[in-house]
Amino acid sequence: MGTYQLSPDYIVVITRDTDHLSVQPTDQPKVLMFPSSPRDFFLKAVDAQITFVTDSSGRATELILHQGGRDEPAKRLLTPSN
Repeated sequence: MGTYQLSPDYIVVITRDTDHLSVQPTDQPKVLMFPSSPRDFFLKAVDAQITFVTDSSGRATELILHQGGRDEPAKRLLTPSN
């Protein structure tokens, strides 16, 4: 869970909803993410996958959005909620 910045105008917010994680990009609806491994998730609503990059303590420091043949890294933003 957390807030990640793909570009200055494009933020991705990851939240936990009951037993699933959800992703909500800037100006887009929230969609469910489904695990394919402990750090890799896929979306059914769009053809995209997300990989979380973690530090030595297991905390996610960034994510990589895999979509349209591209891999877009997004650094985790430090906010009071994450």
